Amino acid sequence: MVISLPARHIDNLTLTLQKRISTNMSNVKGCSMLPGGSMVFSCYSKSKIGVFRSDGSENFEINNIGDTFDVVYTGDDTIAVTSGESCNINIIDLKKKGPKMISLRDESVTNVTNKTIPWQAHVTTFGDKLFYTNDIKHRVTCCDFHGNILWKFCDTSVLREPCGISVDNDGNVLLRPSYWQCCCHFT
Repeated sequence: MVISLPARHIDNLTLTLQKRISTNMSNVKGCSMLPGGSMVFSCYSKSKIGVFRSDGSENFEINNIGDTFDVVYTGDDTIAVTSGESCNINIIDLKKKGPKMISLRDESVTNVTNKTIPWQAHVTTFGDKLFYTNDIKHRVTCCDFHGNILWKFCDTSVLREPCGISVDNDGNVLLRPSYWQCCCHFT
């Protein structure tokens, strides 16, 4: 006997405000949830990352890491931060509070860098992959944590000026189109 569950549809979801967080940061461009309910926010105008406890109180800041735009939790106490005009994705170890990625194979320390990343790249992660947007070239790119490009998607009939990105539990990439578009396309 097979029991099928009713399909959930985005139009049937109801949103409920859980809490308001006062970051006292201006020009916040990205945020991500951390384990245990903590949150991390990227402050573009001050080039810093703010980490807040689940009750909304500030835990710590990471300053002087260069331009910050979007941020996503990648697992193992690390976050990925797209960095404005420097064309980098930095992997930051939250326990050591520094922009580092440590290879478990050879313990080498590196930054994730790719010269084609635009200054307003949004970023997310799924498994061992990073996904980031390029609104100028109407593109989404998938790479590993070392910056090796795995694939790129660019089809302007479906995707124009992506300005938000997420991945669901099945690995489907969800995109938010430009603020200026009147209709949304999700893939």
